[in-house]
Amino acid sequence: MKLVVIDYGSGNLKSVENAFKNSIDLNNLRYEIKVTSCLNEIYEADHIVLPGVGSFPDCKKGLTQINGLMDLLTEQVVRKRKKFLGICVGMQLMVDYSLEKERTNGFGWLNGSIEKLKKDGQDYLGNNYKIPHMGWNNLQIEKKSHPVLKDIAEKEQYYFVHSYALQTKQKEQIIANTIYNQSFPAIIGKGNYIGVQFHPEKSGTSGQKFIYNWLKWKP
Repeated sequence: MKLVVIDYGSGNLKSVENAFKNSIDLNNLRYEIKVTSCLNEIYEADHIVLPGVGSFPDCKKGLTQINGLMDLLTEQVVRKRKKFLGICVGMQLMVDYSLEKERTNGFGWLNGSIEKLKKDGQDYLGNNYKIPHMGWNNLQIEKKSHPVLKDIAEKEQYYFVHSYALQTKQKEQIIANTIYNQSFPAIIGKGNYIGVQFHPEKSGTSGQKFIYNWLKWKP
């Protein structure tokens, strides 16, 4: 199996690559990993990972500057049903549009908009909420039978760093939520494509569980 991590000038690529390599080595899985922006490599991949760090418009710009990449992703993921994982802004790009900085269209694979987190109010320690949301949160699992959540408990913690989150009325596409002053989707998906707002590559043992489950998942 060939897994491609897309390099479009955004994302902590080495951390993502190392986290997937670690899971593959520990579990004796047969995967070849390549970090690349080459369209032919992406075309030949069995599984595709799209990381994303920074603002939505900047990440979208990075994608569009690679001629043909946006169309290729839609062809390979939506039409040819290749397994896909979007991480952080990589997840946000999967939906209709974002309001970060300026309204910017996403892929439109899932319904919803990316909007700024609310910061009014105080947490359970009496501290004011801060934006960006940076730290560890547990999941509120909505689809307990989904294979990517196998052996993952709601008490487990995942690492988030973001100022914007998905707003959607399409509850069927939400696999898990989390709460930081407001409830918002932490894992979304449909068919063969999944997106996570958190960073599994920075989430320790729990992140490794998720990566292993995604690798083994057969949509």
